[in-house]
Amino acid sequence: MTMARRKSSRTRNSAFNVVTGVGGQMLRILLNFVVRTVFIHVLGKEYLGVTGLFTNILTMLSLTELGFGTAINFKLYKPLAEGDEHRVRVLLKFYKQAYRVVGTVTLLLGLCTIPLLPHVIRDYGSVTRLGIPLALIFMLHVMRAVTSYWFLAYRSAVVKADQKTYLLDIVDFGIAIATSTAEILVLVLWRSFVAFTATLVVFNIVQNGVNAFIAQRRYPRYFLPEKDRLSGSEIRGMLKDCLALLVYKLNHVVVKATDNIVISRYISLAAVGLYSNYFLCYTSVSTLLGRVYTAVTASMGNLFATADLPKKYRFFQVVNFISVFIFGSLGAGIAVCADEFVLLWIGPDYVIPQPFAVLMGTEVLFYGLRMNLAQIRNVSGAFRQMWFRPALGVLVNLGVSVWLVRCWGIPGVLVGTIVADITTYFAVDPGVIHRFSFKGYRPVSEYYAKNLLYIAQLAAVVAADLWLCRRWCAGHGFLSLLAHGMLVLLTVPTSFLLVYWKSHECAYLRQMGLGFLRKGRKGGKPAGPDLRAGRAGGEHSPLAAKPVGPDLRAGRALGEPVPGRPEVGPYHASTGTPGEPGEPRGGESPQQDRRSP
Repeated sequence: MTMARRKSSRTRNSAFNVVTGVGGQMLRILLNFVVRTVFIHVLGKEYLGVTGLFTNILTMLSLTELGFGTAINFKLYKPLAEGDEHRVRVLLKFYKQAYRVVGTVTLLLGLCTIPLLPHVIRDYGSVTRLGIPLALIFMLHVMRAVTSYWFLAYRSAVVKADQKTYLLDIVDFGIAIATSTAEILVLVLWRSFVAFTATLVVFNIVQNGVNAFIAQRRYPRYFLPEKDRLSGSEIRGMLKDCLALLVYKLNHVVVKATDNIVISRYISLAAVGLYSNYFLCYTSVSTLLGRVYTAVTASMGNLFATADLPKKYRFFQVVNFISVFIFGSLGAGIAVCADEFVLLWIGPDYVIPQPFAVLMGTEVLFYGLRMNLAQIRNVSGAFRQMWFRPALGVLVNLGVSVWLVRCWGIPGVLVGTIVADITTYFAVDPGVIHRFSFKGYRPVSEYYAKNLLYIAQLAAVVAADLWLCRRWCAGHGFLSLLAHGMLVLLTVPTSFLLVYWKSHECAYLRQMGLGFLRKGRKGGKPAGPDLRAGRAGGEHSPLAAKPVGPDLRAGRALGEPVPGRPEVGPYHASTGTPGEPGEPRGGESPQQDRRSP
């Protein structure tokens, strides 16, 4: 295959992956809201709290995976590119054996956790008196995770490594629709929480089977019997890679997967149900935008591999501005409109008073800022320089959350997460990135000063919007929600464009837009401004002469995972927490299952 055809194939695969990934996420968001609505009206908030709590516990149990999936996926790139079928079979054999061990360990840990449930759930006695078989429900959740390891999930690794993820996403579309339909029928016809949870286990096995069938049909040569196995030195090297990632994964799991556990321990399961409704709004927004955002990873990898420091830093500033603009606008929308949305969606009993929605909107903004920092860290390889930050984040988040939840209630848990973000991510990562990734090209104080101005402007606009919404078009149901949402969409973007229209970030975005328009009229390939030499779209660039092809010496294409760059863990809460780019999303299954309420 020629270089041009390989590049065309990669571009086509990337486009398919982005379209199916974003489309699939939008479908899952819609289905999650539909199923949750039926779930709440049929069973109630206590049952919803049980689901949220148990998925958080299993997210923590997903630490047993240690990142084997990430390590194996990376190892597959080079033999797939070189057509080394024997090497692929050896790696898949190890993957299969490793996942069987991980599944068995997860099952044993789940069994050991059952006696601890009364200590985790504050109102355990009152919940069991409602007739909820907590131990049985928990074991069904455990089996949902375990079946992902035991039943052929390893086979889908070949499809992902061959950049054909869109095939798995298409399967996920069908399984998501079938699962949601079955869940609704079970709830309406039998009103059974046990049958509802068992439905998730059954369809999880079905999805693994369909994915394995696709892998077997497309790549039968990789699943032939293989006698050879990885050498001891290779296995030890892979374990070192996995352990190096464990600290990052532990930080993400603890920071994002302990909120429901803390609320259940110090408040109640019903409070977990209230929190999870708002958290569904958060995960829907952040995960959807995360799919779009990570599509630029390969371009960032190419830029950092070829451009000089000034161009790299200007690109970093532009993406930071875009992150604040987009995530700030959506965070403002959640801060202003989330209470009205929940009120219309499921009623006043499920509304958490302010400032909870404002805190949730703040966390959406911080998620966008973390994404930019994480992408830079990934493409520049700044991992070991920040090894202590994840451990510090765990201590700060748990300490502040447990302290504040006792005196402030549910909002205290979110404050703990925000404080952990400020004192770890934003106190450590920008400085390390400026020293290591940008070689001290600009002082980190400029980054802090600019983002403080962004945040101050957002805070002023949100405060004004909240004041206006309480006095204008209030109490009119859907009309109020629509009017207040339009107000936020008008005020936040307009204020940023007015204040920063002449900034170099906006100048870059204007040039990129004009470049696309000019190329569109000419019928050519659109091109944005070239940061390497200040070129406008369509002008010749030395960068354009360097295709982002697979680097066979390193065994990967630019933007593909490297050792020390976490991907996705093996079990994901259905309303799971979106992990930052380059970090494992606490416990996502190989099928990226996000379907339960």
